[in-house]
Amino acid sequence: MDMSRYINTLQALPASEQQTWVTVAALVLAVVLLLLWLEWRHFRRQHKAGSWLALRMVSLLAAPLAVLTVLGPARAVSGMESLAVFYGLLLTAGPLIWFGSHFGVGRRLSPALSSGECLALALSGLLVFGLPGFALFQAAGPLEAAARHHEDNPGTPGTPVPLAHAVQPLQRFNMPVAGAVFAQSLIAPPGLRLERVDERSGELWQDTAGYDHPAFCRQGHDLHLMWTAREQAPRLRLHWVGADGQRQVAEHQPAPTEDSAPEFALGFRPDGFDVAAPVARIRVFFALTRGADGKPNYIALGNAMQAGERLQDECLMPGYRRAAWEREGPALAVALVFRHPGGTPRMAEFFRSGP
Repeated sequence: MDMSRYINTLQALPASEQQTWVTVAALVLAVVLLLLWLEWRHFRRQHKAGSWLALRMVSLLAAPLAVLTVLGPARAVSGMESLAVFYGLLLTAGPLIWFGSHFGVGRRLSPALSSGECLALALSGLLVFGLPGFALFQAAGPLEAAARHHEDNPGTPGTPVPLAHAVQPLQRFNMPVAGAVFAQSLIAPPGLRLERVDERSGELWQDTAGYDHPAFCRQGHDLHLMWTAREQAPRLRLHWVGADGQRQVAEHQPAPTEDSAPEFALGFRPDGFDVAAPVARIRVFFALTRGADGKPNYIALGNAMQAGERLQDECLMPGYRRAAWEREGPALAVALVFRHPGGTPRMAEFFRSGP
């Protein structure tokens, strides 16, 4: 965890959110201090307060040593072996260090602690030291989200940078059911590496990695946008590394036009189909068979990845080909689905004509 980064994030939060974090931290600290006070009170009555304090100093050293012994080797191994190493050390080396240090030192103190007292302090120590660790683990996710939000939405954005991608002319189509549809492509120059794409949502930017974003798709380092007239044009922020190795950030939001629009063409071939403009795969469904009612049995294109296709290539491009088309047969229908917030999804269907 980058503590300085998280501290800066906490300082940038509104006062009400800062108060929430401070309150939770104070509660955790209060519980830990209460447990330590109860332990000290008990051992003072036994005239062993000094021995208790010495063993708690040992706990301070044993806790990080046990954690590093378990996590260090596990992080050095990849795949499922990492999980096996973690659980193996969690059940062997970790307890040996933790309980062994408490028994080994506690029995040699003056006055000596009994085996039962050493065991009790080792068990209670799991709560005393484990509670802050658990709280920190639980806070890591929200803190990381808050840090990224703070970094993605600075109070004073830097000087605008021109977009390195070549912005292709905006296209407008008429599509069955969906109505007016806009499309535009952003083509990356040679040597550019697109690292991240943020999308504006309300007043905030959001990293789109791991989220559905049907209004645009990535194909290599190119971007292809498609949205309907019922939707707001996507506003994007691109992060890239140029051929010169410099990292840059720029924004792009197309401006829809009212020009006359041709019909969106979708052509069928024996081995696949062609679209008039690239479409996000998440919008695309195709059918190879029909049900008993005669309606197409649609398959989500995103669930029909073929050998050689990559998850990071998110677009249905012109010239799409089914690798096993001779066995599957030609596509009978293709549907493009446009989902509008608060509205009924609109599905534009295109059917193969002829046999």
